[in-house]
Amino acid sequence: MDKYAEILELFGIEVPVGYSAEEIEKAKSEVGGLPSELEQFYLNYGKSPELHGLQDELILPGQHKALLDKDYIIIFNENQGVCQAGIKKSDAALPDPPVYTSVDDGEWKLSCPRVSDFLIAMFGYQASICLEFSPEEFYFITQEEKEKIERLFKKCEQHFDNWLYDWNITLYGDNNNGRIALMDNGGDIQMNYAANTEEEFIRMQKLLDGIGEPI
Repeated sequence: MDKYAEILELFGIEVPVGYSAEEIEKAKSEVGGLPSELEQFYLNYGKSPELHGLQDELILPGQHKALLDKDYIIIFNENQGVCQAGIKKSDAALPDPPVYTSVDDGEWKLSCPRVSDFLIAMFGYQASICLEFSPEEFYFITQEEKEKIERLFKKCEQHFDNWLYDWNITLYGDNNNGRIALMDNGGDIQMNYAANTEEEFIRMQKLLDGIGEPI
C-alpha cells in the first residue's frame, strides 16, 4: 500500500502528477543532494495541483536554492515565512532523514524523526485548515477538552513538533475524509478541523459540539 495514500485521499488526488527524473537531478545538483524519500515524493506527487496553494508551502525542486540555509535544505515554509522545516545537508544521503524546524532563523529543533512521517503529518495539518468543509474558525481548548477529543476520535500515527510557536501538532481522524489538528505548546492548546465531504464535516461538528472557544 502507498504510504502516502491518506494524503491522496484527503486531497482527492485521483491522478498524481510528479516531476521528471531530469528535473530532480537538476535540483539535487543545486543543493548537493536530496534524500531518496523526498526524491520519490517529488517524482510521484510533486506537481499534483491539489498539494499547492495550501496554508503552508511545500518547497519544490528549483526552489530550494533560493531558500538554502548554511546547514539545512528547506522543504516546507510557513505561509508568512516565519517558520521553516528542513533537513540537514549532512543528512541528504540518508534515505529518510529527520526533519528540523526553525523560527525566524533561530535555533533548529528536531521536529520529526523521518521525512516521510513529516510529510504525512504536515499535509494532515494542512488538511485540517484547507479542506472544503470547515467551521472557518480556530479554537482554544482546555486539557480536559483535549482528552475528550482523544476519546472521541482516532489519533493519527504521524505527528510533528516545534512548528511556529513551539507547537507540537497532533492529528486525529477516523477516516481519510477529515482531520482535526491540536496545536499544543505546553500552555495554550488550539484546535482546527476540516473535512473533504459535507457528511464527514457534519459528523465531526456534532461530536465536537461545545468543545472550545473561538479565537
